[in-house]
Amino acid sequence: MEFLTKRRPTGLSEENGLPITLRELVATALANGIEQLVNIVDPLLTWNVTKDHDEVLAELFKLSLCCTIPDPEQRPNTNEVLSALVKLQTTLSC
Repeated sequence: MEFLTKRRPTGLSEENGLPITLRELVATALANGIEQLVNIVDPLLTWNVTKDHDEVLAELFKLSLCCTIPDPEQRPNTNEVLSALVKLQTTLSC
């Protein structure tokens, strides 16, 4: 999430000034659609985001949320994460 957004995981605030974590920011943006996701992506990365990449971007954020689930037992293991990334890479190659 830090890489995709170029934001620190703590010390963020919502529009109304309340504190929010990076995980909460991403979860909220994901729930509100691709436009919201694009709004939180690092501007240096958005030049390369096209409509064709919208689903890949959403899947990367979903994967990042899975990797930060508070209960370590519910997080995917390294092989599962790698498999998901390879699938996303295949999607981009098509």
